[in-house]
Amino acid sequence: MHKQTTFLANVRTALGEAPQVERSKSTFPRLFAAPDTTETLKKICGRTVTELNELVTIFLHNGNMLNISSHIAESLHEAADVVVELIRTKEPEFNYVKHVIMHDHPDIAALELWNRFNREAVTLHTTFSRDRQITDKTIASFIGITAPTIGVADSATVIQLTEPGRPRSTSLLPSLHIALLRRENIVADLAEAYALLRQKSYLDSLVFISGPSKTADIEAHMVYGAHGPRELHLIVLAEPVTER
Repeated sequence: MHKQTTFLANVRTALGEAPQVERSKSTFPRLFAAPDTTETLKKICGRTVTELNELVTIFLHNGNMLNISSHIAESLHEAADVVVELIRTKEPEFNYVKHVIMHDHPDIAALELWNRFNREAVTLHTTFSRDRQITDKTIASFIGITAPTIGVADSATVIQLTEPGRPRSTSLLPSLHIALLRRENIVADLAEAYALLRQKSYLDSLVFISGPSKTADIEAHMVYGAHGPRELHLIVLAEPVTER
């Protein structure tokens, strides 16, 4: 603690401030002032369907370079078809049982996946906040399904907020991550994403995901899945709407 105090005092001296005067919101209002995001938010809310489709195109193009497998669905039924096909065709890496963990989210619930595997050996789990077995179910699952809050076209990033019933482990532990993202939740860049995030009254933690886990630490060979999912499948839900 003494070293930290001394370090901060040296920084204040270097900045021409009194060594023992700590910065606060009252004494340095401009330093702590939040940026004005009014125009940015107005731009986001005022986008037409055509402009949103352009952002989708940019996102998919940039995502392709990051090894993101992208799918566009015009309805929840089409999105469910994509998810079902992935579950049926992909095989678990470490066992023979297919477990799938899903966030407690209305869009994912609307897929009604429980109705698609009546006669197949597929076990579906939902991350209900009061379920004390979430950790064990997540470890057993080879696919995790989430509904990210924001998508960033410029960097092909999905932003997953940690909330009750929506732990970050769902997008980090399973071998395959399926992200269901609504078209209207895609923004142009990180500046717009942060403007939306500043509106949240409480943020526990965030996960910024740009493609599957990858590393080239060993002899500069690219390896996927070393520190997380080896595949990221993005489903953009672009339901037909009237041009606004």
